[in-house]
Amino acid sequence: MNPSQLRVSQVFVVGGLPTITYNPRATLNLEEELRDYLDEGHRVLSVSGPTKTGKTVLVRNVMPESDAIWLSGGSIKTVDDFWETIADKLGLFTGVEYTSDNKDEDWNARSGGFSLKVLKGAIERKEVVGSSQGSKVTRSRHVSTVVREAINGLTDPIIVDDFHYVPADVQLDIVRAIKDLVFNGLRFVVIAVPHRAYDVVRVEKEMTGRVQQIEVGFWSPDELLGIPRKGFDALGFIDREEALMQRLADETFASPHLMQDFCLQLCKSNGYRVQPDSAVELEAPGWEEFFRKRSKMASKTAFDVLVRGPRQRTIRQSRKLKNGSEKDIYGVILEAIAKTGPRVSLTYEDIRTSIREVLASDIPQRHQVVRVLEAMSKIAKKDLEGEPVVDYDKDLATLYISDPYFAFFLRWGMR
Repeated sequence: MNPSQLRVSQVFVVGGLPTITYNPRATLNLEEELRDYLDEGHRVLSVSGPTKTGKTVLVRNVMPESDAIWLSGGSIKTVDDFWETIADKLGLFTGVEYTSDNKDEDWNARSGGFSLKVLKGAIERKEVVGSSQGSKVTRSRHVSTVVREAINGLTDPIIVDDFHYVPADVQLDIVRAIKDLVFNGLRFVVIAVPHRAYDVVRVEKEMTGRVQQIEVGFWSPDELLGIPRKGFDALGFIDREEALMQRLADETFASPHLMQDFCLQLCKSNGYRVQPDSAVELEAPGWEEFFRKRSKMASKTAFDVLVRGPRQRTIRQSRKLKNGSEKDIYGVILEAIAKTGPRVSLTYEDIRTSIREVLASDIPQRHQVVRVLEAMSKIAKKDLEGEPVVDYDKDLATLYISDPYFAFFLRWGMR
C-alpha cells in the first residue's frame, strides 16, 4: 500500500468523527447557531435530533473536547456522578490540608583556634540547637461546592451527551444546581433525542424561556448524497449518474451513519479497502443480498429481545396472520410496525390500523396493545445497550423508533 493512499475506512467513518465526508448542512446554519450560543450564553442549549443523525458529530466539530467538558448521560445515575465527573475532568480535589510549624532555636557560639591571613583574629563557628513542633488539619469539602466554585464564570461549555439517559429526578437535581451558574454565563449544553428535547423544561418549570433549542432533524436526500459525493471523489471512484448512491440513500432512513456504513460496504463489495491507483467505476452489488446482510449486522439482537418480551410463566396466546404464520402479541405488533415502512413515529391509531392489516383474526384490545408498547419501551431501556431502539410516550400515545438501524432491520431483516 502506498503511504499516500487513503483507506476506505478513513473516508467513510462509521460511529466516529468523519473529516473528508463531514457535512455541516450549511443551509440549516446549525454551526452558526452553535457559535452564536457560545457568544451569548445565559441559557441552556438543547441540541435534539433522532438517533444517528449527526448531533454529536455536529457539536464536537464546533466544541471539540479540547475546548469543552464532555459528559456521557449514560454514566450519570446520581447528581454526585455529575459533579464528580466534572471534578475529574478539571483535576479538582475535595480535600484541604492546613499545616503550621513552631520552632524554638538556641544559638551556641564556639571559637576556633586558628586564623586566616585575610581576616585577623579567630573565626567564630555558630551551631543551632533547638526543637520544632507542627500541626496538620485536613478537611473534606463536598464535590459540588468545589466544582461550582471552579465553573462559575467558566468560558468552556459543559456538554452532556445523551441527556435523556439521565434519570428524570437526577435531571431535575442537575438543572436546579446549575441554574444560577447558567444565569451567570455558564454555557451548558444537552444533547437528546427529539421527543426528549424539552426534558430540561419538563423537570424545572422555571427554565421556561431559558432554554434554546437547536433541532438537527433527519437528513434530506441531497444532504445524504453529499457523503458519497465527497468520499467517492476523494477515493477516485466513479458512480455513473449517481445511480448507486441514490439507491443507498433510499434505504438510510435519513441517517448519515447508515449512509457512511453503506458506502463503506459498497466499496468493500467491489474489492477495495484502500484507494485504487487510478480512477475506477463501482459496480452495483446484488441489492437484495447486500441489504439483507447489512440488516443482520444492524439490530437483530434488539429485535430478538423485543419479540421475546418480558419473562412470564404463562404461554401467550398465538394469533394467526394473513401471511399464514402464527405469532404472539409481541410478534404481531412488530409485524404491524414493520408493515408501515416502517415509519419512525407511529401513533396508537397508526399501529392499530396496521395490526388490522396483518392479522387474520380479531385485533387485541387497546389496553393490551398499550401494555405491550410500554413493555417494549422498558425492555429497550433496561435490557439493551446503547440508546433505546424504541420509546413509547404514553402522554402522546406515540411510539418512536429511535434507532434507524432498528428500522432498517424491520424493513429488511423481517422479509
